[in-house]
Amino acid sequence: MFSLFRQIYNTIYRSSHHFSDGSGLYYMIRYDIIRYYSGDGIRRIADIPTIYNQATGLSRIESEATLRWRDPQVPLGDWSDTGPELSAAEKLDLYQKLRGFLGKQPKRFEPL
Repeated sequence: MFSLFRQIYNTIYRSSHHFSDGSGLYYMIRYDIIRYYSGDGIRRIADIPTIYNQATGLSRIESEATLRWRDPQVPLGDWSDTGPELSAAEKLDLYQKLRGFLGKQPKRFEPL
């Protein structure tokens, strides 16, 4: 039942994507980021910066950025770069999810 609901949600809401492990990706155009919520019992958040390319009209992931978990003391509207860095396994998992998220929006994002 939840799988069907998740598939319908992912089809209708193109700026967000829910995964079977409880995690989610949300494109927040106001902040030029993709916000990742982990599927852990205590949710952790990572912000992935995007850069808009005016020549192509597409956004892309900032490849030089260090991916970090947000510091819980920083308000969600502010940039957080003081949290712990994602581990190699967490980065791999996140990039696999990002590929699926960006792949369903070819008119908005450049592929990874």
